[in-house]
Amino acid sequence: MSEFLTIRLSSRADQPVQWLVWSPQQKEVIASGQLDAISQLSEIADYASQRVVYVLVPAGDVLLTQIAIPAGSSRQLSAVLPFLLEEELAQDVDSLHVHLLQKKGDMAQVAVVEHQKVALWLAALEDAGIETKALLPDCLCLPLFDNGFTAAELDGMWLIRQSESLGIGAERAWLAPWLESQRVTDDPDADADSTETDAIEVKDKVESDEVASDDDLVVHYYTPAPENMPGQWVAETPELVMQLLAQGAAESKVNLLSGKYKQQPAWRKYLKPWRKVAIAAGLLMAVMVAEHVISVQAMEQQALTYKAESERIFRQVLPQFQRVPSQSYLKRQMNSELTRLGGGSSTEGILYWLAELQPSLAKVSQLSVQNFRYDQNRNEMRFQATASEFQHFEQLRTMLDEDFEVELGQLNREGNQVTGAIVLRRKS
Repeated sequence: MSEFLTIRLSSRADQPVQWLVWSPQQKEVIASGQLDAISQLSEIADYASQRVVYVLVPAGDVLLTQIAIPAGSSRQLSAVLPFLLEEELAQDVDSLHVHLLQKKGDMAQVAVVEHQKVALWLAALEDAGIETKALLPDCLCLPLFDNGFTAAELDGMWLIRQSESLGIGAERAWLAPWLESQRVTDDPDADADSTETDAIEVKDKVESDEVASDDDLVVHYYTPAPENMPGQWVAETPELVMQLLAQGAAESKVNLLSGKYKQQPAWRKYLKPWRKVAIAAGLLMAVMVAEHVISVQAMEQQALTYKAESERIFRQVLPQFQRVPSQSYLKRQMNSELTRLGGGSSTEGILYWLAELQPSLAKVSQLSVQNFRYDQNRNEMRFQATASEFQHFEQLRTMLDEDFEVELGQLNREGNQVTGAIVLRRKS
C-alpha cells in the first residue's frame, strides 16, 4: 500500500484539525501538522493529491451503541434501525444518520451521527478539493485488545475503544465515572435489566472487593495515564496518537459514508471533469443528427419530386405507356425508345443526324427549324425552316453541301419571313 493521508476533524469549525501522512512501506511519518480551523483544509490539498485520504471524526460526536433486532426485521434492517433507536434518542431520527457497523445474532451495533455535522465535514472537504475514501470514528482506529479496553489522550479528549465496533470519546472529568459504570456492567453478578437498587448493591460489592474488580477491568494506554482511575491500567509502548489512528484507519472496515453519503464509483470521478465536454459533445451530436435527418428528408422529398417529374415526361413523350410500375421499367422503355430512334447504330438514326446538323444550324442563328422528319429506309432528313432572308437558306445549304446532298425546296416569303423546306441525303 502506498502513502496515505489521515485527517482528524473537530466538532466545531473553529477547532484545530490534525493531519498526518503515513508510509506503510517505509513505516514512518512523511509529514504531519495541525491546522487552526477546518476552513484551512485547502492548505493540505497537495498532500491529498494522488493519495488515499482517511477522515476521522470525533468519537464525542458519534454515538456507538448496540440494539436488539426484532424478529423478522433482518431483511430490512437498515430501514428499521432508526425507528428502533427512536425511544433511546432525544433527537428526531430524521435528523440523524444511522449506520450499521456490525450484526451479531439478534444484536446490531450501530453508529449514530447528526446529518448536519456530516454535511459540514463533507462540505469542508469538498471545498478544499479533498476526496475521501472513508469517514470513521477516531476511537475505532485505536489498536484492539482481546482482554480489555484501549485508551489514548488527544487534544484533552480521552479516546476509548471497547470492542471492534464500540468506543467513546470522554473528557478527563467524565472518564472515571464512565469506567466505573463499565466495571458494574461487566460484573458477572450484575443483570442488564436490574433495578436502581440492584445497581447500588453491585456498586457496594465492587467497592468492598476493589482488587478483584480492578483485575476485571483492564485498560491498555499509550499516553500518560490519569491518576485515581478505576481498573487495571497497562502501559503500552508510547506512540504518536495520530500515527496509531492513521494505521488503524487504513486497516479498519468501518465507513460512515453510507446511504445518501455513499461514495460514487471511481470511474465517475474520472468522468466528472469531462462532464461539461460530454454534454457539449452530446448537444453537438444531437444537432448533427437532427441536421442529417432533415437533410435526408429533404433529399427524399426531392427524389420523390424528380420521380414524379420523370414519370410525367415519360407519359408525355411515350403516351402509349401510362402505367409506370417501377423506375427500372421506365428506364427500360426509355432506353428501348432511344435505341429505336437512334437506329441501333452510332452512324444511323435521327440522333446521329441531329448531332451532325447542330453545328451548322448554330452558325446560321437567323434560321429557325420548325419540324423534322426522318426516313430511315430512304436515309434522308426533311425539315421545315423559317428565316428573315433567302440568303440564310443559301448559307445553310452551302455549309451542309460538304457532307450531304442538299435539295432546297421552294422558298416563299410571307411578310417579313421566308419559309422553305430542305431535304438532306448522305453522299454515297
